[in-house]
Amino acid sequence: MNSRYDTPSPARRVRRRSGGKSFLVLILVLIVMAVTNPGKEAFSEYSVKNLENMLGKEIGDGITKQVAQPVIESLTVRDNYILFSVFSVPDLKNTNFFTRDGGATKKYIGLFKILFIKL
Repeated sequence: MNSRYDTPSPARRVRRRSGGKSFLVLILVLIVMAVTNPGKEAFSEYSVKNLENMLGKEIGDGITKQVAQPVIESLTVRDNYILFSVFSVPDLKNTNFFTRDGGATKKYIGLFKILFIKL
């Protein structure tokens, strides 16, 4: 027999797998995503804040809660994918919005109740 393979080499170390920890972190992130999946109300709040930024003015709380948010919620279509949601809002700049076609829509993906990304 070859004595080279009989004695362990100190330079050769066995790496431990960290797959279990990575899997646990992935499961934890997926659970957090499912729990914090945004609804129409969170999206309407985001849209009102976005509208305020576009206008450069702050919309009063009374007007926001009584008019702007319900209008945005009624125009929004939400597709729920459990971990995230896709929101479709009609593009009001498009003139076809007021016809039967409905016109173009803007789509946003919502994550963690605070992150909305325009698609």
